[in-house]
Amino acid sequence: MTGSSCSYRILVVLTAALAAATSCSAPSTSPPSETRAPSASPSNGPIAVYTLEKPEHRTPVPITWHAESNTFFVGTFHDGSIYRGSVDDPTVRVFLEGQPGQAASGLEVSGERLLVAGGIYGDVRAYDLRTRQRVGTFSTGSGGFLHGLDVTASGHVWITDAARPALWHLTPEQVAAGEGVATSVPLSPEIPYIGSPDNVEGIVALSETRLVVVRYADGALYRIDLDPQAPHGRTITPIADATAPLGSRMILDGSRLVVADENGLSVVELDDDADRGSLITRLRDPSFHDTTGVIRIGDRYLVVNAAWNDPPPYTISSVPVAA
Repeated sequence: MTGSSCSYRILVVLTAALAAATSCSAPSTSPPSETRAPSASPSNGPIAVYTLEKPEHRTPVPITWHAESNTFFVGTFHDGSIYRGSVDDPTVRVFLEGQPGQAASGLEVSGERLLVAGGIYGDVRAYDLRTRQRVGTFSTGSGGFLHGLDVTASGHVWITDAARPALWHLTPEQVAAGEGVATSVPLSPEIPYIGSPDNVEGIVALSETRLVVVRYADGALYRIDLDPQAPHGRTITPIADATAPLGSRMILDGSRLVVADENGLSVVELDDDADRGSLITRLRDPSFHDTTGVIRIGDRYLVVNAAWNDPPPYTISSVPVAA
């Protein structure tokens, strides 16, 4: 286990202890517009590093793109604060202040709602992008670690769980209503389970019925085909020939998976049926520091540097897209 991942696990334990103390005291492979926006290149040339406005929030982790406003959102694991950034402004500014008992481990935009996966707290929160008010909360119970989050073109929401062998699903109707019970889809035994937060983390939807996930512990990639006639409502197929060790949140960029892997980015080309992959490159950069999330904007990748347990500044790196 790398030093950065060790820090990650230490942070999880410390955060869980803090939470306890607080509770006692009170078939298309085209990428969705949220992950790729060719019109959004900085007007005055690329900015190499974006910096969070308030370093006390610490540990930025997930990132997502909002095409309608040409802005990106970044969440912090420490207290669930949400930042909103512009590609032309090197300072990423607070959008929503967090609070104890919250985390932001996954982010996605669904219409005019921002969806936030709550890490060890097991919740998914929905916020109105215009009013900044919370308009929905969904629980998955205790004992989990909600992690990656993706929204299909029709609005179905899929959330990974790094601690429990399951995916979680919210329907578009539940998201619109702001209430409902998330349903689970089991992943074992096809995806080997280990009793720690090193299981399935990243997720992307290739279509309404096909997902791809990555397992953090070994970087193995799996295709999940949703089928109500299949046992447990899905079939799971290992994707051969490519892995992304320490793979965390990821995006779909055309036919490529771009995976934040703690040390940078692993770029994997999928074949037409997503049953095989080939590693194109592993991108590394001196500005990378415990990389945990990525989006594509124009000809750049924006890469989140969690800098687990390290002092500020907390940054998002901008690097050229892999050739």
